[in-house]
Amino acid sequence: MPHSAQDPTNLGDAIRAALDSAEPDRQLRATLKSIRPEDIARVLDDLDSDQKLRVFDNIETETQAEVIDETDPTSREQVLEHLDVTDLKLIIEEMPPDEATDLLNELPQAQCREVLSGLDPATTVELLRLMQHPDDSAGGIMTLDYIAVNPPLTSEEAISLIQKHIEAEVFNYVYAIDDQRHLIGVISIRDLLGSDPNTQVSELMETEVISIAVDEDQEAVAHLARRYNLQAIPVVDHHDHLLGVATFDDIVEILSDEADEDIYRLAGAPKVHPAQQKVLRRALLRIPWLLLPVISGFILAWMHPDERSLAEILSSGSDQRLLLAAFIPLVMGIAGGVGTQSATMVVRGMAVGDIELGRTTLRLFRQEVVVGIFIALAIGGVVGLVLALATGSEGSTDWFHFPLAVALGIGAGIILANACGTALPIFCEKIGLDPALVAGPFITSFNDVTAAIIFIAVAELILRTL
Repeated sequence: MPHSAQDPTNLGDAIRAALDSAEPDRQLRATLKSIRPEDIARVLDDLDSDQKLRVFDNIETETQAEVIDETDPTSREQVLEHLDVTDLKLIIEEMPPDEATDLLNELPQAQCREVLSGLDPATTVELLRLMQHPDDSAGGIMTLDYIAVNPPLTSEEAISLIQKHIEAEVFNYVYAIDDQRHLIGVISIRDLLGSDPNTQVSELMETEVISIAVDEDQEAVAHLARRYNLQAIPVVDHHDHLLGVATFDDIVEILSDEADEDIYRLAGAPKVHPAQQKVLRRALLRIPWLLLPVISGFILAWMHPDERSLAEILSSGSDQRLLLAAFIPLVMGIAGGVGTQSATMVVRGMAVGDIELGRTTLRLFRQEVVVGIFIALAIGGVVGLVLALATGSEGSTDWFHFPLAVALGIGAGIILANACGTALPIFCEKIGLDPALVAGPFITSFNDVTAAIIFIAVAELILRTL
C-alpha cells in the first residue's frame, strides 16, 4: 500500500483518538498502518511519554528501526529506556550498520555489550569495527554496506555480483579493489549497466578516486561531497585500504547539523536545536553567554560620573533612582542577548521544520517562558549578589533594598525579552512576514526598549514598597 506524507497535527489528533477508542491497540495499528515511518517519528515529539511508548509498541520492527532513527533525541531516549535487550536486538538487525552503531553508542555499556552478544557474530564484528571510530569522524559515519569488485571481472560478472548484494546501502557507485582491498577505482552503476558485457571493470573504472581518511572530521566529508558534487565518498585508512563509504543521507545530515551549530553559536545558543533538549539544560547552556553583557554592563555602571561614595548615593531615594539609570545599558545588553538567542532558535527551527505553526509553537512558548525564568533567577541573582556585596560593605542599614530592586527589575526584563524573542518570529510567520528579516534589528530594538522600561518600573516599585 502506498504511503503518503501526513500532516503532523492531523496525525497527532488521529493517534490520540485511536488511543481513546474502545479498542485502542487495534485502532492504533489500523491508523499507523499506512503512515510513513518519518511521519510517525515526527509526531512522537507531540505525544506524552505513555502515548509514545504505545505508538512504538504497535508498529512493526522494521518501522520501529526507522522511527527510532528519525525521531528527536528526547523521544528516542524515552523509547530506549522502555526497550529490553531482545527488542533492541531485533531493531538493530533491521538497521543499516552506521545507524545501528549510533544507536548502540547511546546505550549504557552493560546493555550495549548484552545486545552485541546476542547478535550474529558477523554482525557483531561489523558493528564493533564501526564503534572504534569517533562519532564525529569519517569512520564514525561510514557504512560497511557497499559493493566492491575486482578490476579483472567483466561487466557481466560485476552485475551478477551486484544482483547478489541488491540490498546494499551504497548502490550508485561500485568500487574497484585489489586482493589487499586497496581502493584503485570507481565506476557508476549507470556506466556499468550500459557497457558491453565482456568489457572488464578495469577498462570502465575511473582511477582518480576522491576519498577521505578514516580519522578526518565528518565536516570534511561534507565539504568534499559539496565541492565535487558526490553522492558517496569512500573512506580509507592511511594505506588506502577501503574501509567503508560515507553516504548521501549522512552527508546531508552533516551539512544541516553543521549549519545549525554555526547559526546557534553565532547567537550564543546551544550547538543543537534547543527544542530538542530539556528545559533546564537549555537554560544552563545559554546562561554562560549572557554573563558577558553582565560584565560589560557592570563596567559601564561603575563609570557613573558621581564622585560620592555608593553609601552616600544610596542614602537618598532620588539618587537611587538616578543610579538605576546607570544599569540600563546592562539591562539592554542582557535583553538583546536573550531575545537574539530565542529568536535564532525559533527562526532556524521554523526554517528546518523542527517548529511548525499550530503544532509545537504553544508548547515551545511555554517552555521558553520557563527557560526565561531560570535565566532570570541566575542572572538576576548574580547581579543582586554583586551589588549586595558592594553596598553591604558601606554600612547602610537598608543595603539590600537597591540590590533587590535591580535584581528583580533585570529578572523581569529577561523574562519579557525571552517571551518576545520567541513569540515575535512566530507572529511574523503567521501574518506572512519573513521572520528572519524581522528577528534581527526589530526584536533587538524592541527588547532593548521594553526591557529598560520594565526594569525601571519594577525597580522603582520595589524601592517605593520597601
